[in-house]
Amino acid sequence: MADRLNVVLAVVGCARADHVSCYGYARETTPFLDQAAREGVRFSRMIAASPSALPAHASLFTGLYAVSHGATEENPFLSPRNKTLAEYLRAAGYRTAAFCTDPWVSPETGLGRGFDAFFTQRYHNGVAARAVSWSRRASDRLLRRGDSGARRTNHALRRWLTANERPFFAFVHYNETHLPLHPPRPYDRMYLPHGVTAARVRAVNQDSGKYLAGQVYMGEEDFTILRALYDGALRYADMRLREVAELLRAAGQWERTLFVITGSYGENLGEHGMIGHKWGLYDTLLRVPLVLRCPLHVPQGYVIDELAQTTDIVPTVLRVLDLPVEDGTVHGRPLIEQGRATPGVGFAITERFRPNLTRLQQRFPGLDRRPFDLRQKAIRTRREKFIWQSDEANQLYDVIANPDEERNLIDDEPQRAEALRRQLFDWLASVEQFEEEPAAELEMPMRQRLRGLGDID
Repeated sequence: MADRLNVVLAVVGCARADHVSCYGYARETTPFLDQAAREGVRFSRMIAASPSALPAHASLFTGLYAVSHGATEENPFLSPRNKTLAEYLRAAGYRTAAFCTDPWVSPETGLGRGFDAFFTQRYHNGVAARAVSWSRRASDRLLRRGDSGARRTNHALRRWLTANERPFFAFVHYNETHLPLHPPRPYDRMYLPHGVTAARVRAVNQDSGKYLAGQVYMGEEDFTILRALYDGALRYADMRLREVAELLRAAGQWERTLFVITGSYGENLGEHGMIGHKWGLYDTLLRVPLVLRCPLHVPQGYVIDELAQTTDIVPTVLRVLDLPVEDGTVHGRPLIEQGRATPGVGFAITERFRPNLTRLQQRFPGLDRRPFDLRQKAIRTRREKFIWQSDEANQLYDVIANPDEERNLIDDEPQRAEALRRQLFDWLASVEQFEEEPAAELEMPMRQRLRGLGDID
């Protein structure tokens, strides 16, 4: 066990690849991630399995698509019959811990299995929770250090790393690039245009439901500010990632750790008439960064142009660690084998299930919910994407000729669309479908947290 590699799986929530500097973005938003990519492997076509927190992370933890693991907007729990990466590693003798403030990624939704400890920064006792929350906000305002939990996440990680000498697996999640965006100083003004006042920044709408319902106007200056805040939040998350590397280096574990950095999914910043990630299967939501770094086990300085997916993380980690995974128990493939990148697949799959729109309907009674009250599935090749919708208002995009996905070719090229549709449904027929189980009730504190996010009635 002493020679076993450690594993850190770091996820930056809502991190879109086209705002990461090593992916070609004009601003230097991710200097540490860029460095890790130079010392490891960067995957240029990493596609999220879902643009929704629970199914995306359930796929990340199990290596299965949502159609099989069943943890979705329609069924907000991961079944115990699905083995997680943490369970694999704990069975192999690893100590395991998760550090995440997102209530959708928590023991309450079934994603805590396999972790010896799960640091959520939350209290189940309502009175205690309010008191601690008030105290934290007051001290953060006084010291000008407020964020979405990343600072306390790293503090908890530092304490946990010093507690035991066994090989470890740490899942670290940052939510700083999730709307609403409030990066701490100096990141809040790092990319703002000269002359923009604090009052003007506060006036920018960051309510995705309000914008979707047409209740607020946002002009180009609003989106310029919103993108600047997003980039500042990304730069801040990158700084916290560097801190993790420094913790490992100080502990003498940096060169003995498989460091996996990725995004859960992206965030619309005005594209396709939306902000946030509540709807759609566009690349602004699906294309995320993926970097693997581990000297002697992962090639250095390579960019892999093959398609990769969230479901590939579990088999990749297990293969690098030389741990077995039962045949047919995951949908993904190892991205690295014997120190070399493996051949890519022909297509990637992404799924979005029927969302709970009750809260949105209560806020905006006049909103026509029909365009959103449906399921979506997408099949994406290196060149094209077909999006199926349960109302059959399907979409087809040439992502090479039209990377912004503004021109729907569904009526212009019906044969091309039908070939991809057939491929999508042939794939669906080939995988095991989730069989619905009796749904457990969310506890009231959990319901209140999700209601605050606008994700549940």
